[in-house]
Amino acid sequence: MAVKTEVKLSNLSYAILYVPDAAKALPFYQDKLGMTVKLNDEGWIELESGPCTLALHSTDELDSHKERAAMPTMVFQVENIQEAYESLKAKGIEFSKEPHEVCSTPDHTGLSADFKDPWGNSLSIFGMVPKAK
Repeated sequence: MAVKTEVKLSNLSYAILYVPDAAKALPFYQDKLGMTVKLNDEGWIELESGPCTLALHSTDELDSHKERAAMPTMVFQVENIQEAYESLKAKGIEFSKEPHEVCSTPDHTGLSADFKDPWGNSLSIFGMVPKAK
């Protein structure tokens, strides 16, 4: 008789972005986004991103842009969204729109600004700002 056990998922440990060449993708993530390399192996690069590691994985089997539209968005929390937005724009990041409200609490407004990496992966910055009293 099979024993039934309940599986409980806990912490998200890795988020993997597929790119044609991880080594060629690295300058975008390192120079433009300011991320630090944790591990650099052929075709696999891990970047420091808090408790969840962001990995770049080389593949020659990228989905079409239509299918990639359904891929998850990697959201990076920032201290000051307006400063982060302006800094990334100055580095050549093209946002689909400026920071806009995506959620709200009684005291804060959550703002987000979305962009894509050169290979079509969806990225976003997010920050909470205090509401005016």
